[in-house]
Amino acid sequence: MDWRADQRLSELWSIVDLAGQAEELPIASLRELCDEYGISCEQYTEVWQKLCDEGYIIIEQAEGRMGDVH
Repeated sequence: MDWRADQRLSELWSIVDLAGQAEELPIASLRELCDEYGISCEQYTEVWQKLCDEGYIIIEQAEGRMGDVH
């Protein structure tokens, strides 16, 4: 593998990492605190779940492209 392929793989891994970061948001803690103070976070949680779902799509595409790098 040449340096361009290494660079491409590195960039694809960056995409995977960045897209996966949404999943690391402390949603459980947010829900707990919001519940404690009677603050609704349902819409936020729903949008977060959609963001994670879209992130999985991006990750799958990036991983598929990794297989194309020789």
